[in-house]
Amino acid sequence: MPRLYPIALVLAQAACSRGEAEPTADKPAAPASPADIDGAETTRPSSRYDLLGALATCEIRHRGLSIDLGTGSANARRSYSTRPLSDVEDVEREGATFGRVNTRRLSYEFWLDEPAEDVFLSLRIHAVTAKQVVGFIDDKRLGALRLTPKETKVITLPQLPSELPAGRHVVELRFAGGQRGQREPLAEIDWLRIGVPDEITTTYAAPTLRDVVSNVVLDARPKRSLALHAPSSVRCPLRAAPGAQLRLNLGFWGNGSGTAEIRVLRDGHAPAALIEQRVTGGSGATWTPVTVELDKFGSRVVALELRASQATRGGRVVFGEPMIARREDREPRIPRTRTVVVVVESALDRRLVPPWGPVRGQSALGQLVRESAAFSFYRVSSSVPAAVMASILTGLPPRAHALEDPSARLPEGVRTLARMIKEASGRSAMFTGVPTTFATFGFDSGWDRYQAYSPIRDLPVTEPFLRASEWLDHELQGDPAMRLVVIHARGAHPPWDVSREEATRLRPTEYNGAIEPRRAGILLGALRSKHQKSQRRIGDDDWVRLRALEEAAMVKQDAGLAQIVTTLRQRNAWDDALVIFVGDVAPGEPPELPYDTVGSLAESRLLVPLLVKFPRGQLAGKEVASAVTPADITFTVLEALRLRPPEEIRGYDLFAAAAGNEPPGGRPLVATLGSRYATRLGSWLLSGESGRQPTLCDLSVDPACVTDVYSTRPIAARAAWQWTYETEASASSPSMRRFQREPASIDNETGSALTVWGDVF
Repeated sequence: MPRLYPIALVLAQAACSRGEAEPTADKPAAPASPADIDGAETTRPSSRYDLLGALATCEIRHRGLSIDLGTGSANARRSYSTRPLSDVEDVEREGATFGRVNTRRLSYEFWLDEPAEDVFLSLRIHAVTAKQVVGFIDDKRLGALRLTPKETKVITLPQLPSELPAGRHVVELRFAGGQRGQREPLAEIDWLRIGVPDEITTTYAAPTLRDVVSNVVLDARPKRSLALHAPSSVRCPLRAAPGAQLRLNLGFWGNGSGTAEIRVLRDGHAPAALIEQRVTGGSGATWTPVTVELDKFGSRVVALELRASQATRGGRVVFGEPMIARREDREPRIPRTRTVVVVVESALDRRLVPPWGPVRGQSALGQLVRESAAFSFYRVSSSVPAAVMASILTGLPPRAHALEDPSARLPEGVRTLARMIKEASGRSAMFTGVPTTFATFGFDSGWDRYQAYSPIRDLPVTEPFLRASEWLDHELQGDPAMRLVVIHARGAHPPWDVSREEATRLRPTEYNGAIEPRRAGILLGALRSKHQKSQRRIGDDDWVRLRALEEAAMVKQDAGLAQIVTTLRQRNAWDDALVIFVGDVAPGEPPELPYDTVGSLAESRLLVPLLVKFPRGQLAGKEVASAVTPADITFTVLEALRLRPPEEIRGYDLFAAAAGNEPPGGRPLVATLGSRYATRLGSWLLSGESGRQPTLCDLSVDPACVTDVYSTRPIAARAAWQWTYETEASASSPSMRRFQREPASIDNETGSALTVWGDVF
């Protein structure tokens, strides 16, 4: 399954239900054996985006919009639910997949590029117990038709008398008949068509997934293809990476000829025609390879449309093996190492650390920055710090590893980096000073050594670093196949290891507020528990003192980081080591109280620092704008150690990303918290809650996300929601979510640590 998006699964399920071979995308390439040349370039699936594998995210249009029920693409148009819906089931009937309807009201959303008159609705339906169906568009009644039980037929409801404007609309079916509470379904539906009258007299044939994907042989060369009658089109969301190309083969299947078109659609712009080409079939039919540069649309959210605008009756325009690829398929691979150090610091605002902020006495961190690549668009998968740590250690999204809230623990059966390394005869250790990753929450499993240091103990904040350094020093004297050490440090989170005397010298001068080094977490936790929102506030001077204490705490912990660097240098392991410095969740910004473990999915909490020192000083000092996630950290660690990443880890090699190799088709960054989600596609931000219409804003022109443009930006809105739906559906699928939530049992010592930390249970 490709690591680009979790969408091939939905298409495969649809194809299997129709009794055909799965149109799968490339499988992940196995990592090289230890004998491979370090840093060698390889061809990887991440360098290609298979449009056939992504077809479940696309719209199929033929004389209007066709919605193929019984598939994941149809479910994405319903209710804005990110969880499975039970009121429509997929069933097989007459060689096709139908949606078995168990609800009296069924609705789907659709978009119009331009205003339309005389819009009508038709559907292929098999009535079961329903005796009548009534159609609506935007609550405007189209009409009603009687149904004959046990009969399958195509019905067409009357036209809408008024014009529909461009933008988002909802079509709804309401069923009458049948007894309430009965177990039999009301009806089964193959497809819905939303169209306008045309001059074509041939019988309408809905272009379902089964129909448009075929193995086509031209000139004795078979290719998996989109095969379209005219006039038809397939429209797919895309955010092309710089240097991306569309590659495919054009042809005509059958006798006669046709016209193939390729267009790009953007919100607020006229369609951009990329190519229009005549294709001929018959005995001399052959494939015509086509490559189209997409640089003009790089990093923008667009819809790529493959169209059959004309075709001889009975023939089809075919698009063979369409894919988005980079100009250079081969990408650099991270050099091999035997030593990996991952330092995760809590509550880091990027402005606290270089290169996003000044060094401020953090000499060791400043040195690390000079030898590292800085990832400016690293975005975490949740606002729950423990969930982010679990994602770093497993490569899984929170939905899959089942640690989604502060009261849960990492299930025992989840496969972590520690276990993967142990299976390869390596050694690993974890040292934490953060209560949310104590043994109570399941983070002690699988390590050769695990130690936790409670903030209520009289120990310096550098203790996890010092003990990790000792372990590392001992391990570097041996010769294991590989070694990993993970440090979860307190970072900028209270309580701060700052004395009262030191605090008096911090800004603001003559501060008389309640924010003080040892009890700030307790105070903030108490404020968060207040029922009235007006009471959950701190003053401007409190914020100034809080930021000053964060800076002072970071300077003290810099000595711990320096000890790690010194140990690696003394054992001649620094140059070859992979060292990752990263935050868990940012503290947040006013007016919200900081350090909330169930805080909002605001960008100020999700964008945190990530520095990576690659082996042998490669890509040192580079700032990287590619969108990356916690799964990429997991994937990169395994790649550097030359271990095979499990199929379920849908990450990328950070080394390739730093070298400029972005996923060619784009990549959504989805963060979740319970039923809430926040998805980034470049500058677009989609925010919402399962079951409700989301909001959309463009952060490049609306940084505060004040204006909701979801209903007026159909290309960006559909792409953001569709990718969110596919990501969530995949993460919650049985193949990914094999674990149930396990509640954490809080012992007295952990409870005391959490109280000081500010997490009130």
